[in-house]
Amino acid sequence: MVSALDKKPVEREAPSTAVVTRPRNRQRRRDALAAAIFLTPSMVGFGLFVILPALVGLGLSFFKWDLFGTPQWVGGDNFTRLLQDSAMWSSLWTTVEFVVLGVIPTILCGFVLAVVINSRMRGIGALRILYFAPMVASSAVAAVLWSYMYDPRSGVANRILGWVGIDGPAWLSSTTWALPAMTVMMIWLALPLVMILYLAGLQRIPDDIYAAAALDGAGRWRQLWSITWPNVRSTTIMVATLQVINYMSNSFEVSLIMTDGGPLDHTQTLALYAYKTAFGNSDMGYASALCLFQLVIIGLAVLVFKVGARIFRRSA
Repeated sequence: MVSALDKKPVEREAPSTAVVTRPRNRQRRRDALAAAIFLTPSMVGFGLFVILPALVGLGLSFFKWDLFGTPQWVGGDNFTRLLQDSAMWSSLWTTVEFVVLGVIPTILCGFVLAVVINSRMRGIGALRILYFAPMVASSAVAAVLWSYMYDPRSGVANRILGWVGIDGPAWLSSTTWALPAMTVMMIWLALPLVMILYLAGLQRIPDDIYAAAALDGAGRWRQLWSITWPNVRSTTIMVATLQVINYMSNSFEVSLIMTDGGPLDHTQTLALYAYKTAFGNSDMGYASALCLFQLVIIGLAVLVFKVGARIFRRSA
């Protein structure tokens, strides 16, 4: 008789890898095809309305063209003229002021409001609706709305100041207050996106860190400064980069609608100056050079923030 010990275990054959990988490859091809179908309309629109105009603008920067005649080749004359144009430097300085006045308060206010929204206060749901309300308004709509609010006679801003005995200025007609008034509107418009980004960063911080800090006797302010803020520094770098681009690009619509660059060109940004050069003076070649110059400045700003982020990661 054959004992049970003499019996060899029956070896089971492993499933063929070809059988397993075939369904996966088919699913990947299906996913790639579906992604291509959904992305193609957007990519075609992006190519036609963003990439193609950008390439045409790059080419026009080497020509002189008045929108009606034949473009004339001028080489690098537009860029030489750009460096010698005092109006361009004035517009660039206004753009820099706009960025400096707006980016830092936007980062700080967005961070504080994100911390408040992330808390478990009563009635925070209603407050979140108010915080994110600006997202439904475009820059043009917001500019028109805030223009009425800044009206020196019937505007909300001067009425509120009148309640405390302050005679409000003519906001958008003052060389002193026009740019700060526009900056406040841009801060209000940019806060929802900044808060969303900071909320994403705050929710990645483990609760155990706060519990351990509370056991060590750290209060809320100490936790905010020593735990919350250091853990969202990478988010802060990303927010700063996006807001520099935002204040340099969206300032065109705001200054065009609210002040048209006035008073005395004190709110004329580089983008608005390029627009007036193109369609007011019919100088498309020089306007294209101005836009290319602004693109270079934005690229340099993004590069600075990118290098700063790498240095921060190495030192952290």
